[in-house]
Amino acid sequence: MDSNSDFVRLWTRHQAEVGRYVYSMIPRSADAAEVLQDVSVLLWKKWDKYDPERPFVPWAIRFAYLEVLKWRQKLAREKLVFSDSLLELLHERHDEEAALMEVRRKALDSCLGKLTEQQRKWVSLRYGRHGAVKEEAEKTGISMHKIYYALEKIRTQLLDCVESFVRKEGWSDA
Repeated sequence: MDSNSDFVRLWTRHQAEVGRYVYSMIPRSADAAEVLQDVSVLLWKKWDKYDPERPFVPWAIRFAYLEVLKWRQKLAREKLVFSDSLLELLHERHDEEAALMEVRRKALDSCLGKLTEQQRKWVSLRYGRHGAVKEEAEKTGISMHKIYYALEKIRTQLLDCVESFVRKEGWSDA
């Protein structure tokens, strides 16, 4: 696999996460989108310096942080610009939250695996394409009310399972 393909694969896989970071640091979405574009270009230019033995996301987020600072300096005369101390606090908080979100993703995968096949099907229908629950109700003769009631119970079950998993991983205040 060539280096260009490696970059495209990693950036495609992790762009949303880096994007969430940028959007959390910049109040206007149009500005955040522009900064994310700049981050993308910068990462491409710096790709030859990337060490594949290290995780991609922290490397990319570091460049995103620098681009956010550059954006802030450019707009420093505007009234609604985050202070340096707030940006640093948000940056630190992001690292903590990213670790917790990864544990929650693993927990949800594990907890979804504990559901029955029917429960997983209903969850998939509910969070899949629009209107699928209605179609399922019509197809099976089960009322939509009953399916949504079951989904509410499933959501509660998943929430309890995820919270338990997260606590077992040492995240007591999550």
